[in-house]
Amino acid sequence: MRDLKKAPKPALYLGLSGLVPFVSAPLLMAVTELYLPEAAFAQVAYGASIVSFLGGVRWGFTLPAGSPAKPDWLNLANSVVPSLIAWTALLFCHDITQSAVLVIMGLGIALHYDLSLLPTYPSWFKALRTILTVVAFFSLMGTIVIKQYYPEKKYFNDK
Repeated sequence: MRDLKKAPKPALYLGLSGLVPFVSAPLLMAVTELYLPEAAFAQVAYGASIVSFLGGVRWGFTLPAGSPAKPDWLNLANSVVPSLIAWTALLFCHDITQSAVLVIMGLGIALHYDLSLLPTYPSWFKALRTILTVVAFFSLMGTIVIKQYYPEKKYFNDK
């Protein structure tokens, strides 16, 4: 984690600001003491887009000449898996708990791949990815817990 200080400022600031959509949904719901399904879905949809983005990062890492991760079947297939998980999470939009769990799984799989299977990523990137994933995980878990304990308030009616 001490290598986080070596992170380029744009990567650090943009990465940390990317946590706002994760944290704001459960924070809003905790403050209002209401489960807001639209906010929960927005959080999960954002998480799905991030999971998909992480697959794209991996794909891009394999393409430059001289990359330690070659654009072979294994690396490129592993790059597509996060997008498929994210897409599946959005298919379960009728059950935010299932969607959130799939996004959490996607984030975890992407982190495992980045830390274990691609050891040549810079150490600051691995530290940043770990922090971002942990905060996203707890934010999504917060939404799941809030759904169980607070009354639901919809802002948009299904008509």
